[in-house]
Amino acid sequence: MVIYIIQFVAFLISDDVNEATKKLILFSSFPILAILLPKSEIKVGIVFKYLFYGLLIILGHAVLRSTYDIIFYDVRFDYGRGPDLLLKYTPHHAYLSIYTLSSILTVSYLLGKSKIRNYHIIFLPILYLTLFLLPSRMALIMGFSIVPIFMFIFFKDKYEPKKMIIIISFSLLVLSIIGFTIDFTRDKILYTIYEILDVSTQEKPFYGISRRELIWKSCIGLIKETPFLGYGIGDIQNILNAQYIKNGFLEIKDMNCHNQYLQNILQYGLFLSTIFLIKILHIITQLYKKKEILLLSIWLIILSFCFTESIFNRQWGVVFFAVTLNLSLYRIYFNKIKLQKNIN
Repeated sequence: MVIYIIQFVAFLISDDVNEATKKLILFSSFPILAILLPKSEIKVGIVFKYLFYGLLIILGHAVLRSTYDIIFYDVRFDYGRGPDLLLKYTPHHAYLSIYTLSSILTVSYLLGKSKIRNYHIIFLPILYLTLFLLPSRMALIMGFSIVPIFMFIFFKDKYEPKKMIIIISFSLLVLSIIGFTIDFTRDKILYTIYEILDVSTQEKPFYGISRRELIWKSCIGLIKETPFLGYGIGDIQNILNAQYIKNGFLEIKDMNCHNQYLQNILQYGLFLSTIFLIKILHIITQLYKKKEILLLSIWLIILSFCFTESIFNRQWGVVFFAVTLNLSLYRIYFNKIKLQKNIN
């Protein structure tokens, strides 16, 4: 409820009531889920298993529709945006990346606990290869850094640790070789390096870093003007656009902050944003103490993407965040209530 109250305060200080109302309604999933959660024990792995099944349905539908368009309408991929034809029938690639990484973690967790049948392991390389086809570079970073560590943790009690290290390392090597045979993936990494090193090129199919630099520069400028109060949830995009125009960054007009932490400070101000972050960090600390490893791993995915995306701008991010938050609170406080009942 604390997060929804913060959103409500930001609603009250907004001038654009219509836009602020839309954002407030979007955040209504937080209290609604809190009310609807059952009072009996919830298995977190089972909840996220349905996310995995949903992801398979989304990807299957996208492949079928894309194939249909290619065969009957002679539609082709737009190279500059990656497989746009495929992504046309899926959520935004950033959220799809979060769902894919979370599904990889969930399947690994359930396999390690012997909660699902072993044939589910065949979906892990498929989901990993999906990451190579998505424009998100954060997805690849997480997929080859944080996720393998948690996969090892999930499997280490079921299999011999040394063998698991070899199997995971070899599997990632093979998947990397296959993934980087895709021109789109190679160029995605190559042009990212060009951007970081400021290497001049004639074509720029990927320009995420340079554009984010302009966006973040504008955001920081606005924060310096009103650091403590914020601008509210209804006016922020208009204020950003005015700042982009003022700075001469017309190519990024209508873009959000592409950083949830900066977006929060702009909307809520430093004080409320700090409360927001402290609340989340407290929850994560409690999950760590209770060894809720699956939830911890998914929180790391979410918080990492918050550095490069404003995930609360669409329902795909807000609802996923709300589900994860409410499940986390449930696992923390349900165990406390259960313990007190046993004592009494």
